[in-house]
Amino acid sequence: MFKNSSIFQYKDLLFNLTINELKLKYKNSIIGFLWSFLHPIMLLIVYTFAFKLIIRITIENFPVFVFSGLLPWMFISGSITLCANSLINYQGLIKKVYFPRMIIPLSIIFSNFISMLINFIVLFVALSFFGIKITPALLFVPILLVPTLMLTVGIGLLFSTMTVKYRDISHLTEILFMILFYLTPIIYDLKMIPDPYHDYIQLNPITHIVQMFRTIILDGSIPTIGEFWTSFFYSLLFLLFGGAVFKFREKRLVEEL
Repeated sequence: MFKNSSIFQYKDLLFNLTINELKLKYKNSIIGFLWSFLHPIMLLIVYTFAFKLIIRITIENFPVFVFSGLLPWMFISGSITLCANSLINYQGLIKKVYFPRMIIPLSIIFSNFISMLINFIVLFVALSFFGIKITPALLFVPILLVPTLMLTVGIGLLFSTMTVKYRDISHLTEILFMILFYLTPIIYDLKMIPDPYHDYIQLNPITHIVQMFRTIILDGSIPTIGEFWTSFFYSLLFLLFGGAVFKFREKRLVEEL
């Protein structure tokens, strides 16, 4: 999919657009790149105050529990939401010069991926602060990032090309992730879900990713082979489907923009 679209031939352009996305994210801000650290910390404080102190959810090490779910969630939801309008925002460049259009949503996803990696520093600090043991299981995190990235790329490509034809998708994306936030076990434990609804929550592919992150970070153990391959399989399906739809519609992008 990526080789046929000459992505590798335009790797320098992909690199430059990724760096540009990182720069634009913090352009004209006073503290600049520090927002990469402050944003998740501020969210963590808000959720801890609301759900631990007010609603009084009784989950051990709740701040780390939430943060370990927020990391993949912020990457996936933030990337896909930005991808939805990415081709429209770059239509001036698309109409002027040829390059694989897939580079545009990929640059957004990769820039957010770098931000997520930086946020892991905050996570490791939080682990030490709350006295949670750092185990060798954390070495499995890079492997877990593979299905996380695949899922994000697949849905990001799909939404970016479909929004060109159906502009309502960009608005629906925001609503969709607002709903999905509460249908993903980020601020609550999956065990708290009543049995009749348990299977429905697990239909959400992000649920599996969040659960595996928690298994590694909080439990200090490696997810089972079944859990990993289930997540990998669903992510691969989204990647192949999203990539196929993007390639099919790529030739029509200029005229539809």
